[in-house]
Amino acid sequence: MKLSCILSALAASLFILCACSGQNGSTSAADTAAVVGEQTVSEDDFDSAKVEEKKEEAEPDRPRYTAYSSNEAIELMQSLPDADKYMSGILPKMSQECLSYAMKLLNNQHDGFLIVDKESMQVALYDRYGREQLKYGIACGRNYGTKHKKGDSRTPEGFFSVEGIYDSTDWLFRDDNGKVSKVKGQFGPRFIRLLIPGTTQIGIHGTRAPGSIGLRCSHGCIRVTNDHILELVKHVKPGMPVIVSPSRRDEKVNVNEGNRIPWVSVAKGPVSRTPQTPDSKKPAAKVDSIGAPVPTPKDSLPQVVPVTEPVQTEEPETAPTMLE
Repeated sequence: MKLSCILSALAASLFILCACSGQNGSTSAADTAAVVGEQTVSEDDFDSAKVEEKKEEAEPDRPRYTAYSSNEAIELMQSLPDADKYMSGILPKMSQECLSYAMKLLNNQHDGFLIVDKESMQVALYDRYGREQLKYGIACGRNYGTKHKKGDSRTPEGFFSVEGIYDSTDWLFRDDNGKVSKVKGQFGPRFIRLLIPGTTQIGIHGTRAPGSIGLRCSHGCIRVTNDHILELVKHVKPGMPVIVSPSRRDEKVNVNEGNRIPWVSVAKGPVSRTPQTPDSKKPAAKVDSIGAPVPTPKDSLPQVVPVTEPVQTEEPETAPTMLE
């Protein structure tokens, strides 16, 4: 008797569970207003807002290519059946800027890739051959250098991929101190989450502040206008490669911190950069027991100034101060 009661109760529980879960067991974004921030996105918030995508038939694996120099990479592209398409794209130029990135993209199994260029403050979409399809202005992390920790307001740099696309219409922003804004729409209508080691909270998204585009002002995410994010997500798929390239100033910070992160450019023509070197540390000035500077032997000698004709000095030229 007790066993039959237990079985009946289990069956009833299973029936209720199935009825509540629906067809896919997920909660739509309309049912849940996610509270997120560029440093505080949770897995549950993302799961509730994930945009369903049509499953495409898996393509057969493409051949894997190898090259050990830019010249080898270009010769390889010229030998492929679609040589004209490859040679008209960005990959030959990229092989001279960063060979490893170019080869990864040459072996890319997806239909395209993205480059976020912090030097030009643009994000560009390319097809699999490296031919530009779309290009938009961006805003990114207010601080220079690649991201190291939560709350450093830096945009991560390197070779990443798209984790997923989310409806962020109702998301709310939470700052580093845990304060939640009640204003919706700060992430725009869509959020392209990037798969980045060490963080789950960085992505490309829209904004309520279109005037911020072109500025270094975010907590770490990459902003585009709402119109542009809606157009971009039509072409972006999970797994698609994403390169985030440092600017010259980012590169300088990285080198001083002991990091070397490759750069590439979305410019159509050749681009060259002078390799960055760490800033040399000036030796500390010598002081005596009371903190007064200790003169060097040269400073302690009397300075003999020869009498000569007056020298006409020119007023120094001053450069205009530019605000970023």
